[in-house]
Amino acid sequence: MSDINIRFCVIDADHIVDENNAYVRLWGIDKNGRKVLCVDRYDPYFYVQLKDELDSNVGIKLFREQLARLKEFGGGIKNIELVKKKLLGVEKNFIKIIVRQPSDVQRLRDIIKNWEIVNEEYEYDIPLYRRYLIDKGIVPMGWVEVRGKAKPCTEHCDIKVEARDVIIFKDAPAQSHILAFDIEMCGNDIIMISMVDNKNFKKALAWGWQKGNKRVEILSNEKELLERFISLIKERNPDIIVTYNGDRFDFAKIRERCDVYKLALNLGRDDSVVVFTKRGRIRSAKIKGIAHVDIYDFIEQILGPSLSSEILTLDMVANELLGVGKKQLEWQDIESLWRKREGLDKIADYCLFDSELTLRLADYILPQIYELCRIVGQPLFDISRMPYSQLVEWLLIRNAYRKGEMVLNRPKFDEIRRRREAEPYTGGYVYSPKEGIHEDIALFDFQSLYPSIIITYNISPETLDKKNGEEHKVPGNDHFFTTKFKGFIPSIVEELIRKRIAIKRKMKKVKKNSIEHRMLYNRQYALKILANSSYGYYAFPGARWYSRVCAKSIAAWGRKYIQDVIDFATRNGYEVVYGDTDSLFIKDCDKKRAKNFLEAVNKMLPETMELDLQGIYKSGIFVLTKTGTVAKKRYALLDYDGKIVIRGFEKVRRDWANIAKETQEKVLLAVLKDRNEKKALDIVRATIERIRSGKVDMKDLVIYTQITKPLNEYDQNAPHVAAAKKYVGRGKVITEGSVIGYIITKGDGSISDRAVPYEYAKDYDPEYYINNQVVPAALRVLQGLGYKEEDIFSATEKTQSSLESFFRKSFKNRIFRR
Repeated sequence: MSDINIRFCVIDADHIVDENNAYVRLWGIDKNGRKVLCVDRYDPYFYVQLKDELDSNVGIKLFREQLARLKEFGGGIKNIELVKKKLLGVEKNFIKIIVRQPSDVQRLRDIIKNWEIVNEEYEYDIPLYRRYLIDKGIVPMGWVEVRGKAKPCTEHCDIKVEARDVIIFKDAPAQSHILAFDIEMCGNDIIMISMVDNKNFKKALAWGWQKGNKRVEILSNEKELLERFISLIKERNPDIIVTYNGDRFDFAKIRERCDVYKLALNLGRDDSVVVFTKRGRIRSAKIKGIAHVDIYDFIEQILGPSLSSEILTLDMVANELLGVGKKQLEWQDIESLWRKREGLDKIADYCLFDSELTLRLADYILPQIYELCRIVGQPLFDISRMPYSQLVEWLLIRNAYRKGEMVLNRPKFDEIRRRREAEPYTGGYVYSPKEGIHEDIALFDFQSLYPSIIITYNISPETLDKKNGEEHKVPGNDHFFTTKFKGFIPSIVEELIRKRIAIKRKMKKVKKNSIEHRMLYNRQYALKILANSSYGYYAFPGARWYSRVCAKSIAAWGRKYIQDVIDFATRNGYEVVYGDTDSLFIKDCDKKRAKNFLEAVNKMLPETMELDLQGIYKSGIFVLTKTGTVAKKRYALLDYDGKIVIRGFEKVRRDWANIAKETQEKVLLAVLKDRNEKKALDIVRATIERIRSGKVDMKDLVIYTQITKPLNEYDQNAPHVAAAKKYVGRGKVITEGSVIGYIITKGDGSISDRAVPYEYAKDYDPEYYINNQVVPAALRVLQGLGYKEEDIFSATEKTQSSLESFFRKSFKNRIFRR
């Protein structure tokens, strides 16, 4: 075949073995959208460290002799080399063993780990395709130019090349062909599959109805529906397939039904079947040559904490991010319509719109995942499912190769358990103010406090307790970190921070709503995620570079800085009303005072550290727990536009009924905006009366909780688990990720016994909702103003008079006092 040069954007990677040789495959698209497959032969390898007392030349000679006796390996070992790499910053000799197949790595390692001369083996658990990307410097969603030989393409692609040279380019990600799909079920049967892509394709497949239309293709039975789904995926041949909870539900159910009919779910571009790879409790659907991104996984792992959505359903997340939610159609209505063979258009509208929402979410979220791919250097499928700890770890692994560092081994099970069972250490500092209402509150926080501490004090496992002349002493204990050489992890974190600062400067010069601005935002956000996750990584029990002392030291310096700033504020006439880990709230602080404070503090901070003003609020309320300690991050702030920012109250939690959350928000508005505590009490009393009179809409009583594991793995029959089991008894499919909505009904038995799926609840227990929902939620606010439960239930004139007197005194003393 002829020579060829082809430049393309890498979307996915895997490896195969052919004729006893290992090959890495890069799948992607060129600038014209043509599907490209690059095949590159690459030999697996790992490292061995011999005992320290052995001379390197003697040691490698002995090692070669023992390898020669391994007849069962034959020609499996291609070569061994003596190399130098740093192990926790110290240069050491290692033997690099190069083999033919990925399976040879583990087989050989299992043999030689028992040899007398061997001290340890390293980097034996890095998958070959990931190793290749790291060694070659290739970043998925980045571009490469491949020079090599054109090959006949038996896979579903336009161009196939066997690589001779690979050159890296840093262009923006290509415009990929993306397809979303969604399924609808009735009992165990898949009755409809909708498919939508970003090339104007839109179709639903269904069976059971007599006649279809332009949007809906009718098949004779479920088996034909599945076969048609497989053939359409092959026809459309997308680069990326996106789902919402597809790992746990859509793909999992399609595989189950294909197994029933003995159908091969061969969606891979090489006609391979979908492989379900185990990741913790979850099995992820992986397609060779097509990147499957489960949007739900990324939102749950990465974006969830930053969202105000109470539950991570497609409806709630799409509403928050896109401003539009799902079409409303209950599952029992779908089941009823299908069994009657009616409502085809209604179900198709619902199913197709789910696919459209998933595609729109992908358009919003994928650019963020692309940037993480480009920084961490691993494929889309993997990155979209990694928690924070794994994102950091693979960033470190990639940079370890670049900096000549040996990748540390994963801890074994017993070591992970030991780490998990360790006594908790002191975390961030919480400053305890007097609870109540305060005015003109300036909110300050440190920008990337923990990453800044890692950089400033050179916090890394290999710099810990190394005496080299000058050291950073950890506040409150005897540990220290050397300044003699730069630590591995601080050097990586510093690169992240500097890149982010440079991008944020560039963003200021770019039009805000432009494509370039959005791209820069996504990149700086990815850098922020990785930098801010570095502290947590040290304390993660499964981390390769785990260091409890490093994590404790970072927290100790964090406490020192927030306390120093609070002390500085107090000495200079500022009144701090609350402080938590990396933020503080100062009352009676207008813009001028805030600016002066900010300038003074930043002058005394290290170069890498900066305090920032987040905003000034008209008023705010801070709440203590029942034990009299500050409730961490439980406060509400009223801005000058009349909007409330709420943290830690039931209003922003999913496990409270809407009536409790709405009542709490109304109480907050009454005390912060209207300055009327009597109104707040009246709101609660009126809600109690409505509940007792039976005038509450049942939808406002629904409590939502998410299923996080298979139902049979729950040890306790919590209310949401009991309700989920009742759903299953009625034929609804419940999987991990399902959100259960239930109502506590009247009757005997425990709360769990009376937890009924909201669609089937005929009544509700008013006393449960009063005593376990509305009153506790309201008291979270009112107890900060001196009220108790009996004040809510009391309605006598005497009590009202005393409350009004308390209201006048409290506002005079607490609010208007300067």
